[in-house]
Amino acid sequence: MKYICLILLIASCASRPQLYPNQKFKSSGKEIAKKDIDSCMAQAEEYLKSSKGKQVAKSAGAGAAIGAAIGAVGGMFTGNMGRGLVRGGAMGAAGGTAAGAVSPDEIKRRFVNQCLAEKGYQVIGWD
Repeated sequence: MKYICLILLIASCASRPQLYPNQKFKSSGKEIAKKDIDSCMAQAEEYLKSSKGKQVAKSAGAGAAIGAAIGAVGGMFTGNMGRGLVRGGAMGAAGGTAAGAVSPDEIKRRFVNQCLAEKGYQVIGWD
């Protein structure tokens, strides 16, 4: 199990933005561009550390509320609204947490893309 986590960690760290060779990239050179990418990625990591827990909790709470509402409606049809409410809330919280756990990668990419754009680079994709 710990080897799988290590592989996933390495794989997630390996993903880097690929830059379009615009005027900024050409005038800066590959080494400066690499340092700018590293700087933006470090800023993104710091941002995620400060907001990731809040985001996951928010996603779980929203999922629980939606799941509970759906469960209550389902419970009305089966005659046990309380049980439907509890089951729906639990499933919604789990789904919301899972959705929140996936999104930090996307937030990181968007953060890095914006950071690099503000420096004059154009990101054309991620490897």
